[in-house]
Amino acid sequence: MDENRNPGTPTSCSLLIDSEGNIRAWDANPFPTVDAGNGLEAGMALSQLLEPWASDGPPLPDPLLPVSGVPAGFPARIGSYPVRVTVIRLEPVSELGYICHLQRIPDIPVSTPLGQILQEPDGISRMYLRLQRAESRLESYMRHFPGVFFTQRTDLSFDYISPSFEKLLEFPIQRLLKSGSQFLSLIYEKDRDFFVRELRKHASNRSSFTLQYRVRRPKDGSVAYLTDVRSPVYSESGILLGYEGVWLDTTRQIIAERKLTSSAWKESLAMLTAGLVHDFSNVMAGIYALSELYHASMDPEDRMYEGLGQIKKSSMEARHLVRRIIDLNREVSGQKSYHDPEKLIHDQVDLLRVIFPKGTHIQLELTGTEIPVYIDDVEFRQVLLNLAMNAKDALDKPGIITIRSRRIQTEDRMLEGCQQPARRSSRPGIEIVFEDNGSGIPPAHRNRIFQSFFTTKEIHKGSGFGLYNVQRIIRSFNGEIDFSSEEGRGTAFHIFIPEADFTEDHMGMPELPALSTAEEEHRPLIIVVSDTDVSQFDLIDQLRSHKWEVIVLDGVDRLRRYLPECPKNPRLVVIIGPDDPVSIPEICASVHYRYAGVPLALIPLGKNPDDLPIDSVNSVSVVLDPSAHPSSLMQELEDLVWSGEKNAS
Repeated sequence: MDENRNPGTPTSCSLLIDSEGNIRAWDANPFPTVDAGNGLEAGMALSQLLEPWASDGPPLPDPLLPVSGVPAGFPARIGSYPVRVTVIRLEPVSELGYICHLQRIPDIPVSTPLGQILQEPDGISRMYLRLQRAESRLESYMRHFPGVFFTQRTDLSFDYISPSFEKLLEFPIQRLLKSGSQFLSLIYEKDRDFFVRELRKHASNRSSFTLQYRVRRPKDGSVAYLTDVRSPVYSESGILLGYEGVWLDTTRQIIAERKLTSSAWKESLAMLTAGLVHDFSNVMAGIYALSELYHASMDPEDRMYEGLGQIKKSSMEARHLVRRIIDLNREVSGQKSYHDPEKLIHDQVDLLRVIFPKGTHIQLELTGTEIPVYIDDVEFRQVLLNLAMNAKDALDKPGIITIRSRRIQTEDRMLEGCQQPARRSSRPGIEIVFEDNGSGIPPAHRNRIFQSFFTTKEIHKGSGFGLYNVQRIIRSFNGEIDFSSEEGRGTAFHIFIPEADFTEDHMGMPELPALSTAEEEHRPLIIVVSDTDVSQFDLIDQLRSHKWEVIVLDGVDRLRRYLPECPKNPRLVVIIGPDDPVSIPEICASVHYRYAGVPLALIPLGKNPDDLPIDSVNSVSVVLDPSAHPSSLMQELEDLVWSGEKNAS
């Protein structure tokens, strides 16, 4: 039976408390609630006996004892039982100066009707406890809820806004409680009419509705997307009194969705244009070949000589630019290797010029020495492009872009003049500075420029991932990035990348063992045949880096003349992009006539491998995708080299 309803069970007791808050005496028969707690002992602190009435509720008052003659009252628990505590100071004040009354308050089932509660002798106290528990839980829910609750009047001023609003928009709540215009000023300029129009549209609709609009943070001008879920509140006579609702910050989700949609479209566009770019490259190759042929046979005194020379020069520049675009489009990041960053910068200058306004001057102040680093060259090019895009937005007119580098030795100071203090390098490397003379970065934005989603551009012009990705990529190179900026004079990004010690690539392809002089004659011979200039292909350098002897022949005729004079059996023949795919079986027949069993690999340029004649495909050992990453091509070719060795043996 509930002890509270047993007339023989005490429901209250009194304690005598000294000025230090310690218990000195108590009733002869304290009620069982006290005995169920920690037990009573003389000298025990009152705070040791009492506990907060709920784990998620407010703490006990501090101090527990009243400092004036006004009694102190509060709910608490002794063990698992709720009590009402009242502390009264005795007059005059003495060492034993306080009486503490403890009143047992039984828990109330949620289903207990209010009328029944109020009929109980302690009903008010029990109801008070229930209300405090509910209020405490509500505060806890609102504190942890990922949104902002609000009650808004019809004039757009607010009756209530939960405290998390200030964290969301960094704007004082008090300024919105009396003025609806203050709230409208926070809504993004182009969304204000939409917001007002939607409110009017739902004015006669008594059901809840959802809005989505942007708001601008006054402190830094950044934009957040809000999902506004609100319900109208009407009087009994049907008059609209206002709205109750919640705001959810959906900035990251919306930007991520838009970025995903944009990426899908760009991927489709890349697939569509890849073939066109290859075809354009072939057209330019034909123009260059014809212009070179006629230019070489023309009399320098001919009036067309100079013009044809310009055509030859321009077609070659166009081919190089297209090659840069093809390389950028086809390569897949994630493959690290050893590269000279200054060479990569030189290769990328043509594309950088396309990005900047016409008339922008790009200055290169590089060391001119080779400093090997272990990086993903595709991601390094992305770093340069992202920095260029960022600089372009800072230039309101044609300006000057300076890219300079310097070698860093161990203990040299690096990243000087940047946001973070300069430090000494723990290892050698290279420092690259990408500098513009644009508008500079405002001080309010400098701590946030590397954060994801942060952008000062218009909503449709920037995703906030450019500099974030730059920092992520540089860190993946075990490097560091920082910047210096001055408003009105420009910004300089400083990048440090450690020099390679050639122990980094433990997961790379197995290399051939070093060959002694006696074994030199057994060095694998690779023959590369192509109608186009393949000197700019990274694949050729990678073949030679494997200690293979590589012979490049420009055309089928050269191949036919070379085969009878070949000093040793070739391990592999690579055919790169013949202008006439029908000639491939003839090439293969010429090779196998001299060296039966030698594998042949075909890398078609400007052609879809699926469109090649079936005879051409069947005559080679493998057809490789020219858009694949060079390291993937190398793995395929290496497998063929070892298969060629087995055939030779």
